[in-house]
Amino acid sequence: MAKSKLAPASFPAGHVSRAMLSRYSHVRMEAKRRALDEIAARHRAADEKRKEEAERRDQTATFSQSPVVQ
Repeated sequence: MAKSKLAPASFPAGHVSRAMLSRYSHVRMEAKRRALDEIAARHRAADEKRKEEAERRDQTATFSQSPVVQ
């Protein structure tokens, strides 16, 4: 069985032993887990930034709307 050019380098071609399948599956799952952790961290950082920007806008709007007493 020929290995596809589209298959990742760590993906075994054809029939493999359970030990080998377990090894390669673990490697792929670990890579996916790291990638998802990175995505989640970026989302948390973006959410925090949006929250801070919204708070700043609210503070600016509050100051600009308050009457000036002379």
